[in-house]
Amino acid sequence: MKKMRILIRYECELSWKYIWIFYLAIAIVFPTVYGLLYLLTHETGRINCLEMNTMIFVGIVGMMQINEDFRMLMQNGFTRAYIFSATAAQFAFISGLMSLIDTAAGMVLRGLLSGLFDYETIFESLYGYGHPAVLRWLWLFLVYLLISSLGFFFALVINRVPKKLSVFAVTILAALLLLGIPFLFAAVSAPWKAVGHSILSFAVRCFGFMDDGTVRLTNPIILLLLCIGILSAGSYLIIRRTELSAVRKSALTLN
Repeated sequence: MKKMRILIRYECELSWKYIWIFYLAIAIVFPTVYGLLYLLTHETGRINCLEMNTMIFVGIVGMMQINEDFRMLMQNGFTRAYIFSATAAQFAFISGLMSLIDTAAGMVLRGLLSGLFDYETIFESLYGYGHPAVLRWLWLFLVYLLISSLGFFFALVINRVPKKLSVFAVTILAALLLLGIPFLFAAVSAPWKAVGHSILSFAVRCFGFMDDGTVRLTNPIILLLLCIGILSAGSYLIIRRTELSAVRKSALTLN
């Protein structure tokens, strides 16, 4: 357990450096951009710059994690189970802290920018206003955790399969999404339309939008937890079989 605590502390301390650099860049870039935009055009509107950029950030962290630390930690005597547990703890730390900052920043920015820009969080644009701040933070925390877990899972898959095969698979998947699905929905007959409507109605309820027009936030929370659990289980099964030679070298050392 001592080695686990050392590893988790190392991952969290490393993550903290990335987090404050990210928010420092946000604090410099976005006020400058939106300030110039307002001075030049005198236009106002809805903005949501923080959460979208955080989603990109946690996704990149998730995808880079396997390449940055796996080789170094294995060479320092940590097992794959320890590495996976520390990675999960790191993702939880990053997602929890950044969702807390973004939730608080959304509340503050909405008041500060009133009259200039209408700052609207992703949660508010989906589920409306008036929900407790704890639920908004929990939803955003799980969204960030899902994105980082998804990035980590895809990075593991890419490391396991040959590069040409992974590029081919991604290309085929993108083609199916961009071309196949629209034609499929256009070609279905009436019975299949009824089935599609039922599936769509079920999916909408899973995201918390009930048939009577109310919002049930427990549904998306359960859905996010389920998706995170599936991705985590898949990542653990893959990382158990990941060879050290399949991961690029890292220059980091653990003291």
